Amino acid sequence: MKLLWPIALQLMAFGVALAEVIVPSFGILLVVCIGIAGYSWYVILNQLPHSAAIWFGIADLITVPLFIKFAFAYLGRSAISHGTDLGTGSGQDALDKDLQRHVGVTALVDATLRPTGRIRIGDDTFEAQTGGDWVEKGGRVKVVSVSGSRFHVEKIADSKNQ
Repeated sequence: MKLLWPIALQLMAFGVALAEVIVPSFGILLVVCIGIAGYSWYVILNQLPHSAAIWFGIADLITVPLFIKFAFAYLGRSAISHGTDLGTGSGQDALDKDLQRHVGVTALVDATLRPTGRIRIGDDTFEAQTGGDWVEKGGRVKVVSVSGSRFHVEKIADSKNQ
């Protein structure tokens, strides 16, 4: 029964840390997580045998880095970190509509697309991304879509790097 409380506290700390990744709280949940984790270690060191503290330490040395790796991988895929919808009337509407006119246009690669880089349409330069293809500088691509201010392009068969 003595083991149940420290285990529950450690799980709560991991849960709060995951909530910090999912819900932007500007560090408030991180402070709560550190407090819970600290209290769990206080309980471990004061109420459990020395050997149990060693096992908790080993478990934390393994699980904390794995959790951090998972959290950063999730953050990269999370809708919150990639949300670009500023809503109507944000001032972006006119720009978005203006950039849509470039869909279907052939562009010159200004900085190698690996798969992201820059393209040039006339005198204007834009950030662009392929579906995974690399296109060297000077190659030609076709604008497939525009999302926010990022151009999604496809390599044209007669491009320079083929």
